[in-house]
Amino acid sequence: MRAALRPGSFVWLVAHDLRLNWRRFVDAFGGATQGRALLLVVVGAVALHALAWPLVPMLAEYVQGPNTDVASRLGIGALLICVASWMVAQGLFAATRTLYERGDLDLLYGSPIAPRRILAAKAVAIALSSLGSVAVLALPVANAGAARFGSHWLAVYPALAGVALLATALALGATILLFHLLGPVRARRYAHLAGALIGGAFVLGAQIVALLPDAVRRSITDTLAPAPDGHATFASRLLWLPVDAMLAEPFALVALTVAGFAAFAGAALALGDRFAAASLLASGSPLSNQPGRPARAVRFRSGPWGALRRKEWRLLMRDPSLFSQLGLQIVYTIPLAVVLVRSGSMPLTVALAPAIVVIAAQVAASLAWIAVSGEDAPELIQSAPVAQRSVDLAKLSAIAVPVIAVAGMPAAGLALASAHAGMVTLVFAAGASASTSLLNLWHPMPGNRRGMLRRHAQSKLIGLVEHLLAILWAIATVLALLGAAVWPVPLVLVGLVLVMAHGGATVWICSFRDARSRSSLAPRSEGA
Repeated sequence: MRAALRPGSFVWLVAHDLRLNWRRFVDAFGGATQGRALLLVVVGAVALHALAWPLVPMLAEYVQGPNTDVASRLGIGALLICVASWMVAQGLFAATRTLYERGDLDLLYGSPIAPRRILAAKAVAIALSSLGSVAVLALPVANAGAARFGSHWLAVYPALAGVALLATALALGATILLFHLLGPVRARRYAHLAGALIGGAFVLGAQIVALLPDAVRRSITDTLAPAPDGHATFASRLLWLPVDAMLAEPFALVALTVAGFAAFAGAALALGDRFAAASLLASGSPLSNQPGRPARAVRFRSGPWGALRRKEWRLLMRDPSLFSQLGLQIVYTIPLAVVLVRSGSMPLTVALAPAIVVIAAQVAASLAWIAVSGEDAPELIQSAPVAQRSVDLAKLSAIAVPVIAVAGMPAAGLALASAHAGMVTLVFAAGASASTSLLNLWHPMPGNRRGMLRRHAQSKLIGLVEHLLAILWAIATVLALLGAAVWPVPLVLVGLVLVMAHGGATVWICSFRDARSRSSLAPRSEGA
């Protein structure tokens, strides 16, 4: 074991990358010690197995090993597509982060270690990370199923491993392709956008299919249904290979695992040198310079409002991870509209309007947090001879433009079906955006802008109030479009919530936050 973990060996590099991933995982718990994080993992694993135990009997009739019926195979295939798309998206995010974040890469590339070995080790860590994001939910179900209904449930282990290896190979290839096609500056932004779109496309696709008429869905099902074994073509067998592997068909299981290892090894070996060169370009080395290209003159304009707005827009455009995070927020809010449409209890325009309002409120809250709490140079802004109210108004006006773009386009599409519905949706989306933006302006929670999705960890109360405001605006939108006389009631509640957040409740919120800070900073006793 010592020989395998000698410095510079492949296993040593993999262990190093897994250690870095574990530290990122521990940091997500807000400064918890490694012992506490490990305890949380163990408790979480036990809890997930306890939840899976009563769930497995409901799934057992759909998972009968190689004898599973056609309808169940189609369902498992759709689930596998979602899992694979999620793994590809996670691989894109991780590969892009590895390419652009310097961290240990400068040291590793400066050492006498082959770039292919470095990439192969990091690719293994990426594959394990992508696999872990799905395995945390899938493996407890597989273990409970194997304990109660047979060992064929354990085929999930090698099948998911094969899918994770294929997804990682595809993600590595896509990252390098985007880098060489778009250059080091734009590749990062578009890689994050591609990851967000891939991660959400199949979720949205499943929702769109659910909205189709029954006859169309039956036609799609008949077209995609696997052919009988005696009539199945090679292409059909290849298409259904992952599903057969999940159902413990021996040949499919071996073929998927071998294909995954082969694709992964080929990508790691073929892309190692190119990944190293791309990493040097991403670091801003002289290789990325373009001599002979004249520098564009910078024009200085007067006025604090314009300067602050341009500064916020420029920072937003320079933050590629922001687009993926906002994209995921938007994508995973859309199923709300699908549920309302399928219920048949309200027209299409009425079902879509609250989703647009909620999306606008969430995007505005995230951008307001970035502009106010995620300010990278607060001391510089505070030292400027500009009133704080002017700074806040300039920041809010800056985030209004992207919020209008996010909510305005779907509201305009809704207006094609009903001008009244489009106008009401746009007005209520503007109100929801303003309310959540003001909440984040009144109660800043300083943090790194990269932690946008974890901003509510600092104050659960602010997060609850933010969601409450979005829900109240959505309810008011539905009631207004249905012509209910009580539609102003949710707006009155919104006003009360904002008054409490800005007035009397402010003292309580601040005292609650200060109490938590004092408790976290208090010295621990010897026996603790």
